[in-house]
Amino acid sequence: MRLAFILSCVLISATVSFSQTAETPSQVSFVRSKDGTRIAVECSGKGPSLLIVHGGTGDRSRWQPLLPLFASHFTVCAMDRRGHGESEAGSNYSLRKEFEDVAAVVNVLSRSGLGQQDGALAYPRATAPQSGPVFVLGHSLGGLCALEAAFLTNKISKLVLYEPPLQDLDHTAVAGRMEKMIHAGDREQALVTFLREIVMISPDEIAAMKRQASWPSRVSGIDIQIREIRALSKYRFDQKRMRTLAVPTLLLTGSKTASPQLKQAVNSLMETLPKRTLVVFEGQEHNAMDKIPLQFAETVTNFLRGH
Repeated sequence: MRLAFILSCVLISATVSFSQTAETPSQVSFVRSKDGTRIAVECSGKGPSLLIVHGGTGDRSRWQPLLPLFASHFTVCAMDRRGHGESEAGSNYSLRKEFEDVAAVVNVLSRSGLGQQDGALAYPRATAPQSGPVFVLGHSLGGLCALEAAFLTNKISKLVLYEPPLQDLDHTAVAGRMEKMIHAGDREQALVTFLREIVMISPDEIAAMKRQASWPSRVSGIDIQIREIRALSKYRFDQKRMRTLAVPTLLLTGSKTASPQLKQAVNSLMETLPKRTLVVFEGQEHNAMDKIPLQFAETVTNFLRGH
């Protein structure tokens, strides 16, 4: 099946409005996942719940510039995946546990549980979300976690997936070289190796990432990426299973994304998911939210709000 619908990100008229300067209070809370691991979640805004799941490196802080763009329309929550940011690393790591983490947060959001205790999210005053199904946006490895979480909970009403690595190559040899770099104290080079050889991001894109405030956290947390690379090498995409997922899904990709595996993953989802739409960000790679944040937020918001 060919790609059913391709939409350029060059938007002429806006159906929603955004403010880059909006200041919205946020609060960090913790949710216990199925295995007891504490997962950190930061929420702000008001309205239907939107959960953002970050990719392989860094933590929820990489989405900080985007939160004000979503907060006027949603109670937007960014989580730290296990081992990242303020979330516990847990034991006996597996991708399945990552999927369960997302499902656990979604289930709490769907109940609008308030409070400071584990298993209930706390919100700034007057910003509690509406109870009910939750929207989930996942980037890169976070996209895989979001997709698989939709098989574990029925509380996800819509998905947005930006280039999830569903059919990646076995990169364990690269992970081995990265591990040696980390042991030698060259953590930044290990991160650059990951971005260049696995994600296949261009030198210009890497240079832009280095200028971001989230770069130091990416460097400091690169060691956790080793276990994720090795776990991902064992993941198998199941076309038959994907055909059973009826959640409306927006697939995002960059026209200049170089990785054949990321492109193949998007194509495979277009061919298998029953309810899917594709948006191609012209001139972008794996990080369109950094380069064109307003267009990115507008595209996502229009889909989630049904425009």
